[in-house]
Amino acid sequence: YDPWGTRIDQIEVDPAWTRLIEIGIESGLVAIPYEMSFGESSRVLQFGLQHIFMPVSAVADCPLSMTDAAARVLLNEDIDLARRYVPRLTARRNAWTSGQWMTEKQGGSDVGRSGTTATHVDGKTWQLHGTKWFNSATTADIALALARPVGAEQTSRGLSLFLLELRNADGSWNGIQVRRLKEKLGTRAVPTAELDLDGCLATQVGEIGRGVPKIATMLNITRVHAAFGGNSPVGQGLSLARDYAKKREAFGQKLIDLSVHRRWLGQIAAVYEAGLVLCFRAAQLLGATEVDSSQDDLARVVFPLAKMAAARQGVWGCSQIVESFGGVGYLEDSGIPRLLRDVHVQCIWEGTTSIMALDVVRALGRNGVAEAFLDDVESKLRSYEHPLTADSVRAISDALDELRRMLADIDEADARRLAWAMARIYQAALLAEAAGWALDKHADRRSASALGLFIGQGLIDAPMDLSEQDLHELATGGLHIG
Repeated sequence: YDPWGTRIDQIEVDPAWTRLIEIGIESGLVAIPYEMSFGESSRVLQFGLQHIFMPVSAVADCPLSMTDAAARVLLNEDIDLARRYVPRLTARRNAWTSGQWMTEKQGGSDVGRSGTTATHVDGKTWQLHGTKWFNSATTADIALALARPVGAEQTSRGLSLFLLELRNADGSWNGIQVRRLKEKLGTRAVPTAELDLDGCLATQVGEIGRGVPKIATMLNITRVHAAFGGNSPVGQGLSLARDYAKKREAFGQKLIDLSVHRRWLGQIAAVYEAGLVLCFRAAQLLGATEVDSSQDDLARVVFPLAKMAAARQGVWGCSQIVESFGGVGYLEDSGIPRLLRDVHVQCIWEGTTSIMALDVVRALGRNGVAEAFLDDVESKLRSYEHPLTADSVRAISDALDELRRMLADIDEADARRLAWAMARIYQAALLAEAAGWALDKHADRRSASALGLFIGQGLIDAPMDLSEQDLHELATGGLHIG
């Protein structure tokens, strides 16, 4: 409120954070895949730069990822809105940014329970009423929001997608009130807020209906961003931990000269390398699917698998890195704890591990998806044959045989185990391809070493030999007598 009692709901961010967003925009972190200077490989270049930018940007990549996704949705769904907004969203100077407003307190990932309503005004203009519970791009220029037109059915099929500008021409909020900013474990530079929409003017995106399928395009892109957001902090932390190990002395030796420490860093590096090849495969597929639909079936499972695996492995990797610095890694002024705090959000943004696993199971229900995945794994294993990777390739092939049996009888209750098996096997196959290439072209053994270490950590978890009743009592903390 101002001194006269008028609500102003002003959100202030550090100017340095705003400058980081500008640096990302100027570097083309949104523009590159729309400029298409490198064709379908433009996404690989974009995410190569993102990989470097993310861990040192105070999560300024968050609004950039949603802006990227919004531009693609508009191009796919509404050419008139695309002509008006996409040039602004994909500019390298004075660009606009976009939010993605789906989450509500009663639904979370279950967007079908969305309570935000849309009342028709005229033409394509609507008024939105409701509360959006998590909004990270509160300083953006526009947002894409899900809402239910009055009278539409009370399921996810009743939702439509709308575009709104956050501010009116005079700079005032467009029917928006800020309840509060969220106090979060990490991503503390990002102004995440609860927002009330009270007559917010918005424009329908495309025809009314199909809101969830339209937003799915957005999620595909932001999930790839989240995958890199899980992997890149491990790369940043690992580079620091390697340098520290060469300088820090313990028991009369440098840490790097202690076998136990080298093995530890090697295990972290193996998981990082496995995450890296999976992330870039997802980026490659994203670029390919934006050009033609021939790899859509494979992409349906790779995107959620990449997001699930890289995000969760990122938390593990960053936790290991904090510990590798000893007490210094626990001190805020070292900068190391921020990596761990910020990376954890990637497991939550765009859907938790269980949501990703369920998305994989649902995708596998479509004809051709499982076959496309299995064929791609086999093609990676055949890409480069080398004696140093032969044992690893045989181990992956054995795991692939077990995966085929799992895919023949899919149980949704076992979704997490299935999804993790697919993710690890795919990571191992991609590492095998990378290792074969590195050996063939450069006689470089590093990826082969990472492959061996990664496979040694297991590719398929043992099945749960417990009844549903046993699992229920464990999950609820109840007693199970008998």
